[in-house]
Amino acid sequence: MTRKELNLAIFEGKTNKVLWQPRLEEWIFRNKVNNTLPERFKDMEYFEFYDHLRCSVRYAASAGLEVKYNENSHIEFTEELIGNQMFRHTHTPIGKLTTTYHLVFDEDGKVINERIEEFPVKTPEDLKIVTYVINNYEVSSNLSIFKEYADNMGHRGEPTMFLTSSGFTELVKHYAGLLNTMYLNVDYPEAIEEFLEACDEKDNKFVDAALKLPCRIFNLGDHATDEFTPPPLLKKYMIPRWQKISKKLHDNNRFVHSHWDGNSKTILPYLMESGLDSVEALTPAPMGNITLEEIKSAVGNKLVCLDLIPAIYFLPNFKTSDLLDFTKKVIDMFAPKLILGVSDEISSVGEIEKIEAVSELVDSICGLAD
Repeated sequence: MTRKELNLAIFEGKTNKVLWQPRLEEWIFRNKVNNTLPERFKDMEYFEFYDHLRCSVRYAASAGLEVKYNENSHIEFTEELIGNQMFRHTHTPIGKLTTTYHLVFDEDGKVINERIEEFPVKTPEDLKIVTYVINNYEVSSNLSIFKEYADNMGHRGEPTMFLTSSGFTELVKHYAGLLNTMYLNVDYPEAIEEFLEACDEKDNKFVDAALKLPCRIFNLGDHATDEFTPPPLLKKYMIPRWQKISKKLHDNNRFVHSHWDGNSKTILPYLMESGLDSVEALTPAPMGNITLEEIKSAVGNKLVCLDLIPAIYFLPNFKTSDLLDFTKKVIDMFAPKLILGVSDEISSVGEIEKIEAVSELVDSICGLAD
């Protein structure tokens, strides 16, 4: 069985094997950029890393959905750099928004990190501008692009495609920040509802376009956490969205998971209500605030778990033996409803030899897929 075949078989419930599918992109990219790759990796291309480490690939074929803005919307984007601040402006007929980023440079003047320093949405009027932008999204499918990427990915995994994060968590992550999102939600519920209705329509556009492609597995990059989406907000905004999208995808013989990284203790009991087939990147202790036992209680034998090995186990201060003991426990508890990986990703300073150690462990337990 190939990694691609096993990937899909796990979702279909037709196998008793485990797929080892860690996300290595951050480790590969940062070490390439910083010229810190170990010697044996220096000349490798992207897929060669995965093949050498005997791992499956998750997102290399997330392609074929094309997004643009309605040509009559008159939306434009500009940016200006002043010192270590980047100001990114969104211009619309009803107003302008500016997101301020703090940039970090290395000694050669290259940007090595950036973070939002000031969010663009502070008032309900700002939120109306974001709503205008979202209402003018147009989404189409490109079969030839999807096929090109899927063919390049080959046997390494079943293509998984990104759809959209929830409107509520997008507001937290990109538009208003956590605190101001909560204030807006209480003080200006009508503006929030109008924004979320636009996001729901955007979801429809993405799903309708995605269903024109022969992709079977989809991800909703929600970043649901105790802090972002506590139970009252989860029940009001997240669960109905997941149920709606899941039903539409299930009716078309597709599978879908949501991204839950970080602290999830208070929201975990609601996972079974979501309608999702699986959940990605749940982060157990000692990195997150949930135990493997609590996760198992929440997913039962129904939902597929993606990942479950905390990323900190791949840091130098953790023993390989501790990593392998934890991984054995994960396999024992969750297989075959398990696509084993790192929650969320191995960092650029993680020890790649530990990825190989897990490969060897999985091979000894149930055999690695080809």
